Amino acid sequence: GGIAFADEDLLIKDMGTGAWTMYIDGSDIGLANTDIDAYELLADGSLLMSFDTDFAVAGFATVDDSDIVRFTPTSTGSTTAGTWSWYLDGSDVGLSTSDEDVDALALLPDGRLIVSTLGNISVTGASGADEDLIVFTPATLGATTSGTWAVYFDGSDVGLSSTSNEDVNGMWVDASGKIYLTTLGSFGVTGVSGDGSDIITCTPGSLGSTTTCTWAMYWDGSVQGFAGEVTDSVGI
Repeated sequence: GGIAFADEDLLIKDMGTGAWTMYIDGSDIGLANTDIDAYELLADGSLLMSFDTDFAVAGFATVDDSDIVRFTPTSTGSTTAGTWSWYLDGSDVGLSTSDEDVDALALLPDGRLIVSTLGNISVTGASGADEDLIVFTPATLGATTSGTWAVYFDGSDVGLSSTSNEDVNGMWVDASGKIYLTTLGSFGVTGVSGDGSDIITCTPGSLGSTTTCTWAMYWDGSVQGFAGEVTDSVGI
């Protein structure tokens, strides 16, 4: 759509008009040397973000790739500005290995937080692989984080473990509980196949350690001018 971007930026695709616009220009807020690999846009306009590297956020703190921070914008678009605050300190709640980089996240209406990780994860109450989702019920949030973990979605139950490309690397959950997912690369699940530019949906029949899904294609990236890209975070 004529919009140049880098991996630290967030774009909007208007599904009504088809237009692309820049929403967050990461280089404006000190993110030029990292990648926003997970985010959630909140109702108040702030965003939860995680990055793919350990990174010193200018004027704030050094953030691990397992941490989640909140960005509260004062302006968006081609001139982005705002302030940072802590949301979740991953090391406080067992996210301590290089595989436990948070690479997808979604906030549920009841305040629970769903995450996926770059590789295998093992925390008190839950374990899984890169195609799985686990859910955190917070007791405290911020620079000192505490709470409990549980398994939310077992990707291997629903066909997301045949290849390393089927790592879940982007996620959003709507009000009905339908899960919108992106993958690292080419995937094939019951009734749907695609690549890393696409967004697919799981309408869950059951969740937790026994997961069932009805799959559908939501957004075909190649049709939408996004061929060859990897959609590694999504919100609607």
